[in-house]
Amino acid sequence: MKILYSWLRDFIENPPPAEELPAKFARLGLGVESSGRSGAAFTGVVVGRIDKIDKHPNADKLSLVDVNDGSATMRVVCGAKNIAVGQMIPFARVGAVLAEGELKKAKIRGVESEGMICSAGELGLEGYDNSGILVLDPSAPLGADARTLFAPPDWVFELEITPNLAYCLSHYALARELCVFYGLKFKEPALPELPRAAGTVAPVAVTDPSLCPRYTAVVMRGLKGARTPDWMAERLRAMGSNPKGNLLIDVSNYVMYELGQPTHCFDLANLAGPEIKVRPAADGENMKALDGSELKLSAGTLVIADREKPVALAGVMGGFYSSVADTTDAILIESASFAQSAVRASSRKSGIKSESSYRFERGTDIELTMKAARRIAGLLLEAVPSARIEQVSDNFPEPPRLPVVTADPARINAILGTAMTDEKIFACLKAIQPGLSPEKPWKFTPPSYRRDIETVQDLAEEAARYNGYDLIPSASSMPVMPASSTPMAEAEAELRGRLAALGFSEVYNYDLVSLRDFRNCLLDETQAVELLNPLSSDYQYLRTSMLPGLLRTLRYNLNRGRTSVAVFETGTVYHRTKDGKKEDRVCAGLMYGPFPEEQHWRGGSEMSDFYHLKGVMQAVFGGRRGFRFEKPKHRPAFLQEGAALVMKLGAGEAGVLGLADPMAVINSDLKDTQVYYFEISLAALAESWKGSFRDRVPQVRAVSAFPAAWRDLSVLVDEKREWSELEKDLGSLPELARLDLIDVYKGKGVPEGQRSLTLRFTFSSMERTLTDADVSSRMEKALKKLEASFGAKLRG
Repeated sequence: MKILYSWLRDFIENPPPAEELPAKFARLGLGVESSGRSGAAFTGVVVGRIDKIDKHPNADKLSLVDVNDGSATMRVVCGAKNIAVGQMIPFARVGAVLAEGELKKAKIRGVESEGMICSAGELGLEGYDNSGILVLDPSAPLGADARTLFAPPDWVFELEITPNLAYCLSHYALARELCVFYGLKFKEPALPELPRAAGTVAPVAVTDPSLCPRYTAVVMRGLKGARTPDWMAERLRAMGSNPKGNLLIDVSNYVMYELGQPTHCFDLANLAGPEIKVRPAADGENMKALDGSELKLSAGTLVIADREKPVALAGVMGGFYSSVADTTDAILIESASFAQSAVRASSRKSGIKSESSYRFERGTDIELTMKAARRIAGLLLEAVPSARIEQVSDNFPEPPRLPVVTADPARINAILGTAMTDEKIFACLKAIQPGLSPEKPWKFTPPSYRRDIETVQDLAEEAARYNGYDLIPSASSMPVMPASSTPMAEAEAELRGRLAALGFSEVYNYDLVSLRDFRNCLLDETQAVELLNPLSSDYQYLRTSMLPGLLRTLRYNLNRGRTSVAVFETGTVYHRTKDGKKEDRVCAGLMYGPFPEEQHWRGGSEMSDFYHLKGVMQAVFGGRRGFRFEKPKHRPAFLQEGAALVMKLGAGEAGVLGLADPMAVINSDLKDTQVYYFEISLAALAESWKGSFRDRVPQVRAVSAFPAAWRDLSVLVDEKREWSELEKDLGSLPELARLDLIDVYKGKGVPEGQRSLTLRFTFSSMERTLTDADVSSRMEKALKKLEASFGAKLRG
């Protein structure tokens, strides 16, 4: 939020210098994002007139302009498109000091320029169109100092107002906070006394006071043609708001920035009745908003309606057909307090975010409604003295009951761990509530604008803020507990480290997904946990698998030129159960493209495939007892049939891997379907960490002192047979040290429905060197096993 120093001074007697304010703001808990000068801080700029425009001889997009500065005519090179003969413009002579420094004489494309026609940005002015030069009012006096046409130099502070300090969202509130904490004298704004008109021009009715606890309405007439004064327009520009010139529009924005109370002006002639009714919308009602958007209102949306139709979305935005215009003569000023939840719901359903909704969603001071109405009426009467007030109504059936917080200094010091004196604590509380009695225990009643103060802990926070957080000692009497790690954390840390070492990058995705994500990835949506109040349909469910987020990550990287992606993510998945929901920690990832990604002069990379991913999983689980791959009994729908495996760890299931189903990949807007996916249960992995350290690490085996012998065997087997079946059956051969599959072949010479497998047997004895006869006998046993178990035949 922007804050003007000159505006703060309206509410503080003898304010501190502007240079000191950033440090003071920081102590209040406000983040200062930037600070700097604004207004007419330039020098050497006068009002000039364009007398002649010629084409530049050496550049099509530049012009040669003759500018009269009141004393002489000078030739200037200009690139703006909006120049015209007769315009009054800000002309910077050589030596002028502008926003970006001193202007020096320059030769542009061979032609010397004797000055510069300035844009608003070059002058350091905000709130103007910077697409071309700044065109001044035709009545501006030729040769006059251009500074006299704009707001005087000022300071602008850009503050970050956190939600807990929402009561500081205005110049008035921020000045009040500075006065409370630094002992300055606060000045209330000048407010006229509004006459209580005898008649009621536009009756006001509120159907549910819990949604609109206060509605102040003022009807004024005789305002046709009211123009925004220059001083107000300059302040609005400095705030980054573009003044419209119509005071009936600009005055609402001005008072919102000044007091923090959003208001709205209705054209009385466009209100049916005229009357105002604050009510929930009926299902199917329509309204055109001020920004031109057509809104189809849902039942329960809080609206401001006239006798026939909704004319405003309460607390969010006014309606198009009831808005004021230059021809408006009579208005109804709305200054109301709306329930935070009602405004938040309306803003979310309509998709409209506004300055008003921003403030109402965070809570406004209910006592400001009449004050803001009086302020607007006063500003209008000041600009149009002949205007008259015809109605003042204040629908305020039940003022809120403010809590009474009981506190004593010992309790506050105990909460903070400080030893502040009673006087220091009392001074803070009395600054916020001037009528606080010194009798202990203190009975503190927060002012209406401090609805965040509800408990003694809140008062302790104010005392610390008021007296300085540096009073809280850095030492702590709290005993330091010894840290320990859980098996789940240990297993997760090891898994992440191994995957990163294998070239995988870690990513993070939201836990929330859409119904479309479930259907795209072939997931069972009936197992999903649905949110009661989702931000949007894109975040309606909790994920049951990591696949949707990882496919989005893959698409994001491929769209930005990556050709190879290997990523993983650890997180929580959620499933609906009979008793509610179940949460599981998993690690999932995918591979796509060349692996490894880096090219080498000795040869290119291979494309990632099923066996690359299987090898990665073997490296991840390497050394863990009982780890193996098996065919899945129940294949996940998102993995392709015939290209999926279950990972086993002991008797339990550790996860799945395989080729992602092509439909899931295509549904996620990916063209190449060769995406390989894995998902590991961290609970199963953690189970293996619960034993002793000796049980978790690979066990060392003695190495034979005698040479090993190896033989290859090529056999024909049914193509439906899996390598894991053969490996398991042959594992019982005596003195078999290693068994490898070194070749798979289908084609010429191999019968239909079969394939050739070449197996390498490595034998080693701990007692002696094996002879050829020993090895041959073992190979005969191996062949007989294959024939008996799988119908294998020796390949000729």
